[in-house]
Parts: sequence; structure tokens; C-alpha cells
Amino acid sequence: MIDGTRLEGRIRVERDGSVTVLSGKVEFGQGIRTGFAQIVADEMDVPIERVKVILADTAQTPPDRGTFGSHSTEQEGPTLRRAGAFARRQLIERASSKLGVAADRLRTEQGVVRDGDGASVAYADLVTDAPLSGAIPDDVPLLPRERWRYMGKPRPALEAVDIVSGCARYAADVRLPGMLRGAVVRPPVRGAKVRAVDDAAAKAMPGVVAVIRDGDLVGVVAEREEQARAAADAVDVDWSVPATAEGETIVLPLREDEGVDAALASGAKKVERTYVCPPIANAPIGPSAAVADVRADGATIYGSTHRPFGLREAAAKRVGLPPEKVRFVLTLGSGTYGRSSSFDAPMEAVILSKNVGRPVLLQWSRAEEFQWSPSRPEAVLEASVALDASGGIAAWRYDEHTNIHTSSGFDPSYGGESTGRNAVPPYRVPHAHVTLYVEPTPLRTANFRSLAASENVFAIESLMDELAHESGQDPVAFRVRHLDDARLRRVLERLAERAGWGKPRGERRGLGVACTEYHGTKVAEAAEVEVSPSGVVRVLRMWAVVDPGSVVNPDGVRNQIEGGMQQSASWAVFESLRHRGPRVLTSSWDTYRIATFRDAPLSIDVEVAGDPSAPSSGVGEPGAVPAAAAVANAVFAACGARVRELPLTPERVRAAIAAR
Repeated sequence: MIDGTRLEGRIRVERDGSVTVLSGKVEFGQGIRTGFAQIVADEMDVPIERVKVILADTAQTPPDRGTFGSHSTEQEGPTLRRAGAFARRQLIERASSKLGVAADRLRTEQGVVRDGDGASVAYADLVTDAPLSGAIPDDVPLLPRERWRYMGKPRPALEAVDIVSGCARYAADVRLPGMLRGAVVRPPVRGAKVRAVDDAAAKAMPGVVAVIRDGDLVGVVAEREEQARAAADAVDVDWSVPATAEGETIVLPLREDEGVDAALASGAKKVERTYVCPPIANAPIGPSAAVADVRADGATIYGSTHRPFGLREAAAKRVGLPPEKVRFVLTLGSGTYGRSSSFDAPMEAVILSKNVGRPVLLQWSRAEEFQWSPSRPEAVLEASVALDASGGIAAWRYDEHTNIHTSSGFDPSYGGESTGRNAVPPYRVPHAHVTLYVEPTPLRTANFRSLAASENVFAIESLMDELAHESGQDPVAFRVRHLDDARLRRVLERLAERAGWGKPRGERRGLGVACTEYHGTKVAEAAEVEVSPSGVVRVLRMWAVVDPGSVVNPDGVRNQIEGGMQQSASWAVFESLRHRGPRVLTSSWDTYRIATFRDAPLSIDVEVAGDPSAPSSGVGEPGAVPAAAAVANAVFAACGARVRELPLTPERVRAAIAAR
């Protein structure tokens, strides 16, 4: 096992002087490969073009729990900085011996160690006898900020050219000698069990190598994709279908203050509201795919997952191999924020390959992706708030009713951190009860970008807007009044200034705001919308101000915030996964509406207002969190319609206008 606490487990200086960086984290488009390269290039004082970052290859990188929660830079950045600084110190010490010059007279300069008299030695010449190694100290001196060339400066993503040129390698692009294609026979609903299989017709079809039943998985392996799918359609399976969703409601208090009931009863004004969020499909641009090559002496899996080492463990157990005999090799993922925390496609490929003894590529169809991949859970969010005589929040009761938000199930020991994420408001509230109710569902639910945060912030920030209007206060001023977090307050005030808060917007146009903290990142967003007489919502412009602490790559921050805002606006205005009980009815893009280029805002303005004195925090998810509330609040500002159930369809907007 690679030891991530040692230098050789994190950084290698190659014989040609290039630098290889090793991390168990996964690149999903959030820009960590580029950010990690910037960090190490600066700390080692080498040209960034000479830095190669290897991610999530279980045979080369140190173990990692997983890539989620916008934690990658926060968790790995400090370690990689110390590793880079430790490597540079070792290189200086080796140069001191080689040049016969005291180490304190030497300096580094873009891959070379020099003294003041013109003598120099390249990094490549300092590793010919032995690689750099040793336990990474906690207190190694770091390169001062004034020496940075790359950190804090815009940098295009290292994968960008390959992606736009078509050279990027995804799981479905992997080709191995003797590789076959697989397809799985899907049950009618989640949790169905196999009673009997009639595969005679499928086995007789051209190109079919095997029809496999392994527990409750029934699959076909064939020479070509179309042959495997046709044979899977010909397999007749007798399924035993569960009658109802299994499980009990889990009740978990997230905040329990004294005196909430009394404060609610004695408040000068009481506001009760319910907000509803539907199930949403992950809907990645490329459906799930994986390649597995399982042999008697070892296995290799190619694909994209948030938990490479967890997948390795699960695959090893499934095929009866020691974990060190199973290797996962990361390929690019196609829009899979949260989706690939589930091991479904790679594990299906593993099972099929194990049974035929040859490599197998399993590519899900678009219909499979909609109907069988996990979705974002539904949520019903109930709030009761009392205001005091001055219009301040006196008491707050908030109940989150939702389903499990992670593929690994619900673990109460984490205190509802994932399924109850952002349910506790960031505002000053003297008396609050916040309770999470995790309820069973017949749908398959799991990780989704920001987990429960986007739903909770939609409700909380819509409610803050309503409280402001109910008490005759300005929505921005009302929020600022209740914020003790100076950084979040500064971000919100800067957003109001940048978006032109308070300026007239024109007929049937309105501006809405929302803000939150997400895992240390402070973010405030605004949306300007236009609402047609028929209730159609059009998002015209969006703004964001974000403070993720110390910024590694401002361009990467903007990219993530812009993408998250646009994705969340699509959730707010269009998206809902249609189902009837356990059966998902949505099967294609023509029945699942998402925002397209026609629906994109005319402009998205993102200001990166980082705080160099604070540690780096993530930006992969925060941009998607406040946007839906900002859009809904803008709809109210435009036409007086308060829509509390997403998506903001014309029918709901018209009904809200009629009921105002």
C-alpha cells in the first residue's frame, strides 16, 4: 500500500527532471488536477509544464476515503504543499553536497539549484543515485507567497485541450485485447429478486458468448454491443417484486435549543411555510460505463468513481481476490457529480468479466441511466418562525423530510452531515429546533451534487425572503442583520452592490438573492428573471460572489461557480424525475427537460473574493447551492408569485399569481 505520509508516496522527481504528483482524489471537472499541479510547481519551484498529476490509480496513489463534499483542495492541498517544500529542501541538501556549497547559500529556480557564483545543478542530476524519500514533516518551511508563479493566478484546466479536441479518454473509450461487450437484464423495480431465468433464445443469438446469472444479476456477454443488448432483451426473467419500500423513518435532531416552543408562542409575528423539492436525475451527459478485466491472478477496472479504493475493496470481495490484486485506473467522467459514488456499472462489469474470463465493457443506455441510476431524493421542508417586535428572528423550527442521500446508506454517527446538510441556518437565531426525518422511498436515491444542501438552502433562503417581506424589511438588510459571520456578510453585501440591488428592473422582471456557507466556502448569488404573462420563467442574468479562503486558481473557481449556478437554475426551472411509485417513467431527454443553450442566462458574473488568510475550501458544489432560492425569490420580485414547490413551472407560477 502506498504511504501518503511519506514523500515517495506523494512526489517523484523523474530522471528527466519532471515531477510526478500522486493523489487518491478524483478529477470530475472541478479542476483539482490543475490546482494540485499549481501547488506543487510553486513549492518545488519547477515549471508547471514539467508537472504530471496522477489521480486515483490504486496501484500508484495513496489510499483515499473518497472525493466528495468539495473537500479535495482543503484536504490534499496542505499535504501536497508540505511534500513539495520537503522535496525542494532535500534537493537543496543534495545540491549542497554535490557542489560543495553550504545549503543556506543555495536557491532554487525553475527546476535548478544555484549558488551565487554561477554554479548550478538540475533536479534531474540530483536523483540519479536515489529517489527522494522520507516522512513528510508537519513544520517544513513553505515557499513565501512572493515567490509563487502559479498559485492564486488563472490557469486553464490541464484536461481542457484533450476534452475539446476529442482526445480525452473515458471509460467507454478503453479497448483491451479480446474485450467483449456486456448488457444487463433490468428488473421492473428496485429490489426485485430473480425467481427463474429462461435464456434459451438469447444463447442461440449471433455473437452471444454467455448468459450469466450471478445472484440477482442477469447479464449477457457478446462480441458486439448490439448483440449483447438484443440478447438481453430476449432473456425471460421471472421477477419477485417487493410490495413496498422497506425501512423505517429515522429521526435525528440537528439542533435542540431550550425555549423554542415558548418563543414561538410569544413572538410578535409567526410565519409557517412548507417547501417541496422533487426527485431529480443526475442526468450525466455520458451514461455510466466501465471496463473490467478479471483474471485468476488479479483484476483491473477502468472507470470513474468517487471512491476508487472503496470500489477496489468491494470488487476484491466480490471476486475473491486480495485487495492488492485489484487495480482501479481512473478515466475521465462525463458530468458525474455524485452519480458515480455508486458502484453499479463497474461492479456489473466485474461480475460479467469474472464469469467469462475476458475483459468486458459495460455501457449503460440513456434509458438505463434515467431509470436505474440513483436520483436526488425528494424533500418536504416545513418551517415555523417567530419574529419579535423589532422584526428580528426570535424562534425557528425546521423539519426536513427526505430520503437517504448517500450510496452507502445513512449513518447516524455522522450526525446527519450528508442527508441533513445545511439544514441548520447560518443566521443568528436565539432559539431553534432543527430535525431531520429520513424516510423510506421506493426510488433508488444516493449522492447528488451538494447532497441535501441545495434543497435546504432553497427552503431557508426562500423563507428568509418571505420573513423580510412579511415584516416590511429589505431582504438583503434582513439577512445582514442576522449574520454574525463577517466573511459571509461581506460576500452578501458585495453581491448586492455588484448586482445592483434596489435598482428598477423593468416590467415583469425581478432580482432575487440567496447566500450560504458550504463547507467553509462563503457564497452569495443573485438572479434576474423575467416572468411572461403565461407564467414562463426566463433566467436573464446571474451574479455570484464567492470566498473560498486562499485561492489556488481563480479561473477554476469561476468555472465551478458558473457551472453550479447554471445547473441549479435548470433544477429550479425545469427538472423533475417522473415516477409512479417505484417505477421511473422518464427514459430519455425528450421526457426530461433540462436547460439548454437557449435557456442559459445572458450573462453570469462571478467575483472571486477570496481570503488569503483563511485555508482553502472547495468550490465543486457551493455554486449549485443558493441558486434555486435566488431564482425563486426573483420570481416573487418580478410578479408577486411565491412558488414554494420546484420546479417553477408556468402552471405553478400562474397558480401562485392567482393566489397571492
